[in-house]
Amino acid sequence: MAAAATHHDHPHAETVIPQTAVDVAPVRLYSLIAAVVGFGVYLVAGFINFGSEGNDHGNREFILAYACGFVFWSSLPFGSLALMMIGYVTGASWGVILRRIFQASVRTLPVLFVLGLPLIVSLYIGGGKDSPYWWANDEWLHATESQKAGIKGFDEKVAKLERDGRPKEVAEVAVAQHMRPEAIEENQHKIHDYLSASPTSALGLPGRYIVYFGILGLIGFTILRWAKRFEANDDEPSKSKLVGLSAPGIIVWALLMTFFATDWVMSIEPTWASSMFPIVFGMNQFLTTFAFSTFLFYALTRGQTDILAIVKDKFRIDIGSLMLGFTMVWSYASFCQYMLIWAGNLPEEIPYYIKRGGGTEPNGWLYLAYFLMIFHWLTPFIVLLFREIKLNPKAMQCMTALLLIVCAADVVWWLVPAVPHEHGNLHVIMAFAAIVGVGGLWGLAFSRELSKAPILVNNSEGKFLATWGQHH
Repeated sequence: MAAAATHHDHPHAETVIPQTAVDVAPVRLYSLIAAVVGFGVYLVAGFINFGSEGNDHGNREFILAYACGFVFWSSLPFGSLALMMIGYVTGASWGVILRRIFQASVRTLPVLFVLGLPLIVSLYIGGGKDSPYWWANDEWLHATESQKAGIKGFDEKVAKLERDGRPKEVAEVAVAQHMRPEAIEENQHKIHDYLSASPTSALGLPGRYIVYFGILGLIGFTILRWAKRFEANDDEPSKSKLVGLSAPGIIVWALLMTFFATDWVMSIEPTWASSMFPIVFGMNQFLTTFAFSTFLFYALTRGQTDILAIVKDKFRIDIGSLMLGFTMVWSYASFCQYMLIWAGNLPEEIPYYIKRGGGTEPNGWLYLAYFLMIFHWLTPFIVLLFREIKLNPKAMQCMTALLLIVCAADVVWWLVPAVPHEHGNLHVIMAFAAIVGVGGLWGLAFSRELSKAPILVNNSEGKFLATWGQHH
């Protein structure tokens, strides 16, 4: 046993992991361009949209577009934290190779917290009437006088529902919103019990927002502190702590991200709910993070043969195979969600797909759904089966760039069709522009964090990767 240990330790002593600083200048440059161009297009399109004749919901569409940017880029810090913890628990090679990118992403959690504050503030602008999140608007609790006056036979319709045993307030809102009273009662329960915008409510969204970032931020920065000790001198107690915290941390992450997905995405639909959506959301988050990290790793190490020599064929295949796995789970969960809603055929749930192109008349959202089917599932499924693709950094960069685009399109498909749009397509342009702009701001903070350490860890894990296969 002692001889075996000496045999394995000797190569490690001679192994040198390249420790040159990461050149983040291109990341910083592209982030700055994205921030300027993205927010420039977002603001110009929003200004034009405000002035469009007959458009009374310019504020709502402006805020909704920003929500797309925030939700998409929230995938990077939160997804990186989850993948980093999974990497520590499993000891997987991809967790070591991409660790520096994961760590830099996690350290941007405070920046992401600030980027989400405009959405919190928007819940209170104009009494919530301009918010894309319906539950921020008191009109779901009390019908306004303008709503009553704008519906012919309003009082007679309300009286009929009252004769059927409905409370007057429920009956008035049901007539005003053109919905069944059962759905109104359910929505009012949601507002009272969970979807509260009150900053003083213990269960209100602002309070939960602080809880998400507080708990996951505490876990993330604790892991980063222990990781620094472990990577500096192979401190075994620190490694044990990393594994011990990461295992329950993954469960905590899954629970909090379920609430996060409910708050910022699922709650935008007044009557829709899906037990499968948190899985769809989580897989999209994993795929976004993994595609971004893989793309960036290959981009930053292009031409650096000393680093690429450490990332052996097996490790590259592992990265491509895991990416394929995330794609397949996303596809399975998305299909199950559609199948269950189609089979149930409940009037409160089917509007989700009707709005997104499932009605009698096809619309642009239906074509986006086809785009997602082809490039979020079919294309990665076929392409990532090939070993040659997984081994080729340039091919993987193309594949991961495509996946980032379709993951962003998926977020737009979740959010933007949820509210009616009077005319034009500026709301779609604003959504994609906001994603680019928010990504630019986040990227500037990320590039600063990434520059703090070399791209590969220089401890026993890194040296194991460098010498892997020499004794087999």
